[in-house]
Amino acid sequence: MWSSFVAAGVVALGARHPASGTPAADCAGLPRVEAPAAAPNDNRVAAGRLREGVLTVHLVARGVSWRPDGPRGCALGVRAFAEEGKTARIPGPLVRVRAGTEVRATVRNALASPLWVRGLRDRADSTLDSVLVAPGATREFRFRATALGAWYYWAGAVDARVPVSDVNGQLVGALVVDPANGPRLGDRVFVMTRWTPDGQIGTATFQLNALNGLSWPHTERLAYAVGDSVRWHVINASDELHMMHLHGFYYRVIARGDAAHDSALTSTIKPMAVTIATRRGEWMSIVWSPDRAGNWLFHCHILAHMSAAQRLGATDGHEAHDMAGLLLGITVRPPPGAHTAAATARPARVLQLYADTRPRVFGERPGFGFVLQDGARTPAPDSIRIPGMPLVLTRGEPVQITVHNRLPTPIGVHWHGIELESYYDGVGGFSGAAGRIAPMIAPGDSFIARMTPPRAGTFIYHVHSERGDELVSGLYGPLLVLEPGAPLDARVERLLVIATGGPGADAPTFVNGKATPDTLSLVAGTRYRLRVIDISANDAHALALREPGGALATWRVIGRDGRDVPAAQAVPQPARENTAAGVTRDFELTPTAPGDYALSIALIVAGRPTAHTTVVPVRVRASPSGDR
Repeated sequence: MWSSFVAAGVVALGARHPASGTPAADCAGLPRVEAPAAAPNDNRVAAGRLREGVLTVHLVARGVSWRPDGPRGCALGVRAFAEEGKTARIPGPLVRVRAGTEVRATVRNALASPLWVRGLRDRADSTLDSVLVAPGATREFRFRATALGAWYYWAGAVDARVPVSDVNGQLVGALVVDPANGPRLGDRVFVMTRWTPDGQIGTATFQLNALNGLSWPHTERLAYAVGDSVRWHVINASDELHMMHLHGFYYRVIARGDAAHDSALTSTIKPMAVTIATRRGEWMSIVWSPDRAGNWLFHCHILAHMSAAQRLGATDGHEAHDMAGLLLGITVRPPPGAHTAAATARPARVLQLYADTRPRVFGERPGFGFVLQDGARTPAPDSIRIPGMPLVLTRGEPVQITVHNRLPTPIGVHWHGIELESYYDGVGGFSGAAGRIAPMIAPGDSFIARMTPPRAGTFIYHVHSERGDELVSGLYGPLLVLEPGAPLDARVERLLVIATGGPGADAPTFVNGKATPDTLSLVAGTRYRLRVIDISANDAHALALREPGGALATWRVIGRDGRDVPAAQAVPQPARENTAAGVTRDFELTPTAPGDYALSIALIVAGRPTAHTTVVPVRVRASPSGDR
C-alpha cells in the first residue's frame, strides 16, 4: 500500500542546523555575573499607577543576573527592564490598559551604551519608530492606547526591528490593550524570549528559549477545570519562528499581529488547529476549552526550542525533564463527582507497533523506525521503515496500540493531534493525572495506548521527549483516520511526509524517507486528496505547485491538523502553502491539463523562502494508462 500511496521529493540543503542545538557548558564555563538578580514575570500584575484615565509608569533598563533554570540554575548576564525602585523582571513590567487610556511612560537608561526603544506607542497607525535613549538619559513616551491587541515594547540596537537574541534579548515587556468596556476576562499573557551567546538566529549553536522568564521544567504550571473557557495572549518577542502546539485539544486564534499592526481576522476565518506558527515578532490571542481531565502540554514544536540541550546545569533526572525551553504544563481537573470509568469492552482493533533500529543507516550512525506487525510473525529487530508504517484508523472505532521499544534508550510516543485521554498522550513522566502517570517506555518494555479517534483526518505519531537523535533518525510516521465505511483509496490519495533526513548539521530534507525525489503520477481531470505532513526537527518550508507553463496551479485547503476546514473557507486558491514542524495539511487537487508540473519545497530562513529548494516532479497524464 505504501508504495502506491505516496510520492517522494527532497531538498538538498547543504549546511543544516543540528536537531537539538549544541548543549551549554556547566555553570563553571559561564562568565561570572556581578549584577542584581532579575525575577521571572508571570504577567499577572500590571505596572504603574492608574488615575483618572491616565497610566503613569517609570521604567529603567539595567544589567541583571538572570536564572532561567530556577534559583539554583546558572546565571546569565543580560539586560532587563524594571519599574523604578523595584526588582527587574524578565519579561519586563506588564503595561496593560483599557482602550482609550492615556499612557505616560518614562524610560531611563542605566547602561553604559545607548538604547533604541520601540513599541511604547499606539498601534492604530501601524507605524513603529525608534527613540534613542542615551546612557544615563531619560525619555518620556506619551500616547493614547486605542488599538486592541497583545503588543509589546522592547529596546536594543538601532537596527533591532524585532527583539534580538543577544544581551538585549530580555529587554522586552508586554503592552496589552483591552476593550474599553466589559468585564475582565481573566486571560493570561505569555511572552517568549530567546538568548544565544552571539545573538545569532538559527539552531546551530547553543540557545536558550524562555517563557515568562523561565525554561521548562521551571515554567508555570497552569490549572483549569473541564469546561473552562481558556484565553491566552501569546507573544513571540524573539527573532525566531515558534510553532506552538497544544496537546489533546484544538485551539482557535481570535486575533493576531506583529510588532506594528494587527492582522484582520473575520469571524469566518479564525482558524482552529493544534499547531500554529508565531513568526518572529508576532503575537496571537487564542481560546480553547478542555473537555478531558489530566496533564497536558503547550509547547513550541521546533525541536531545538524544547530540547534539554538548552538546559544550564543539571536537574534531578526526572523523565519529564528530558525537555527544556518553551513548554507549559497544564493540569485539567475533572468535574466534581466525576470518576474514571473502567473499560468494559475489548477494543475492536489491536495493533502491535515496534520501535526498531538498524546500524549504519546514516553513515556510521544508526537509523530508527516504527514497524507495524502484519500477521502472527513479529518483525525482525532491524526491520525499520522511514517514515514509520502508516497507521490507518477509523473514526469512532476503539483501537489498542501496543508500542514495543526495542531501542537502547527509553522513548515516549505522542499521537499528534489525536483527542485522547491524557494517560496515553505520550509524554513519559507527565501524561496522566496524580496517582497515575504514564512512564517512558523502557528498553525491552512496552506500553499500551488506547484511543477512539473522534474525527477523520491526517495526523502524526512520533517519538516525544527524546534524549538524542531519535526523531530525525526516523521515529515518526503518518496516522490517518478515515470515515467509517470509507476505505483508503490509493488511486486518488497521495501522501508527502517532510522530515529532517538524519542526524548532523548536513542532514538533507527527507520526503517519504528519501533523499531523491520520485515522480508523482496523476491523471488530468481526476480529483486527488494530497495529505502533507511536516515533522521536520527545526525547519519551515514554502510549498508551491506549478503548472507546465510556470503558473501556480489551483487547489483547495480542506484540512488543517486533522480538522476539516469549513466549507466557506475551503475555496479554490493558488497552490501555495507554508508548513513547518508539527503541522498537517490536506489539499484537494484536480489537475486540469496533462504535462509536467513541479512541486517545490523551499527552506524558509528568517521568514523568507531560500534558494535551498527541491522540485518534486509531477507527471499529469491525459488518460489513466500507466501508473496512477
